[in-house]
Amino acid sequence: MTSNRPCSIMQQFMLFKSRNKYLTICFYTIFSTLIGSCNEDDSMRVERIDKLRAIGLASNPVVLSAPAPGSSGTVELTAFAALPAGSTVTATSFLDDASAYAPPVTVVMDSTSESTQQLGALDLYSVKGTVTVGPLTPEQQAILAAPSGKLTLRYGIRLEAGEESEDIVGNILVYPAGSEESAYQAVSVSVAEPVANATIGAGPDQVLSGTVIKPQSENVKVSWFVSSGKVTNRRAKETKWEPQSSGTQTVIMTARGMKSGSFALQAVDVTVE
Repeated sequence: MTSNRPCSIMQQFMLFKSRNKYLTICFYTIFSTLIGSCNEDDSMRVERIDKLRAIGLASNPVVLSAPAPGSSGTVELTAFAALPAGSTVTATSFLDDASAYAPPVTVVMDSTSESTQQLGALDLYSVKGTVTVGPLTPEQQAILAAPSGKLTLRYGIRLEAGEESEDIVGNILVYPAGSEESAYQAVSVSVAEPVANATIGAGPDQVLSGTVIKPQSENVKVSWFVSSGKVTNRRAKETKWEPQSSGTQTVIMTARGMKSGSFALQAVDVTVE
């Protein structure tokens, strides 16, 4: 945290407003405060995995086709997290009632599905849970019967490792049977650079690039995660990475369909020299 500031942001504004002679001083201190905040954020970069980090959730099916009246459907959820090697993760569900438009649903977690894949510098944890949808209420059936009908249900999964905790919340989408949306498929990703098991340098211009395959027309949000260093633009399909540790490092690329909500990831290990 920045300390010993000459005046608060509000005081700076009031000084600027009332005394022009303070204009230069106050703009300087505001600028210094912003620079200090940026430096602080740089030490806690989102893309750097140095603690438990939820990175996404995949659903199967991607979109649930509305069950017939009196029947139910099932959606399987797979939550993913990355974390430093050697930690133990536990997963529980909770009711996320923050949305007025998406009723919360219960996720039945399957502890036997827990898996920890040991990557070069990280562990990739996953766990599955199921949600039963239906029988639909008359109100829910009416929502689906309306033009552009869509039913949205809210899930919540909490991951914990020691004193660290991450919540994964999102929506299960239900569309009328036979609709275009009910046939949505999952996106997929492929890391092009760096090549898996390659040896790369430690400079600031290491290339990160990948491709995203979209079975349907939709915008996709890309994210990069790394075990060391910083990424210039973690939301770009092609960007630059500056590793800050030598040895084996891990790079993870993820993609999420903005309309379908589908999710995919790929991880590669490299050696930094």
